[in-house]
Amino acid sequence: MEIRQLLIFLQVAAVQNFSLAAKELGYSQSNVSAQIQHLESAVGVPLFNRIGRHVSLTQYGEELLPMAQQIISTTACMENFLRSENAMGGTVRVGIVDSLFELLFQPVIVDYHRRFPKVKVELDVDDTASLMERLQQGNLDLACIISNPFPPEEWNCWYSIDVPIVIIANPNDPLCQVEGLTLKNLRDAEFILMEDSVAYSTYFQHAMTAKRVQPKVFLWLESASMACRMVENERFLSVLPYYSVYTAAQRGRVRILKVQDYVHVQRVQMVLHPNKILLPQVEGFLECFREALSSVFDGWDE
Repeated sequence: MEIRQLLIFLQVAAVQNFSLAAKELGYSQSNVSAQIQHLESAVGVPLFNRIGRHVSLTQYGEELLPMAQQIISTTACMENFLRSENAMGGTVRVGIVDSLFELLFQPVIVDYHRRFPKVKVELDVDDTASLMERLQQGNLDLACIISNPFPPEEWNCWYSIDVPIVIIANPNDPLCQVEGLTLKNLRDAEFILMEDSVAYSTYFQHAMTAKRVQPKVFLWLESASMACRMVENERFLSVLPYYSVYTAAQRGRVRILKVQDYVHVQRVQMVLHPNKILLPQVEGFLECFREALSSVFDGWDE
């Protein structure tokens, strides 16, 4: 039994496909199949069920999985034992949703590069569904996603934080001066909302309807940044995630209205495939991202 065979075993178990595992590892499919056969011969039991192109772990494979993960993790720790963070190399492949990229990635990557100057970062910016698919295929080490509803329990959620959905106004809007603001106070305001397929827009409309108020939607948009810029320049309201308005609010270009009877959140999560070995380089990136998330979102309403 070789360490390489265990690495191949974990990759095949993660993607449940010999071709995808071979592509990810940079081997030929025949080499991957041969290494798995050697491993099965060494342990004396079949590790995968093979039905056409689909493979799945047998009971023996399921039992070997945590042991293989532990062996690979211990091996990685041994290899890095005498290395400082600034001497570690390798590549970390990171996925991040587009709406978080502009706000968070620069401080994260600068902080990470200071800690791990020899580690390369490959970045994939896309929507949550696409990132989760690439994570499933083993093409990413980790992904920072926005999930509503939350991803399946089989994912390894390393860290999560609830981010508020807020109602923003132009700083000159009289509503900014109203104490004890409620949804009914917004009945005459004109709104810019994200398209109906966006869950937080639908939630807001339902919340207004529950108060017997029909929101006056002036414009539907796909771009949260465009909605924020329009509110900066005109007396419209918009309902957006806090991360989309953070910079504008910090600079006083928009005001976040404190509406007493409206509370809604999204969950930002840092997710790994459950079969993924948590190397120090990957864990370091997760730590940098967590620190950036906390610095932006902790105490947002103070």
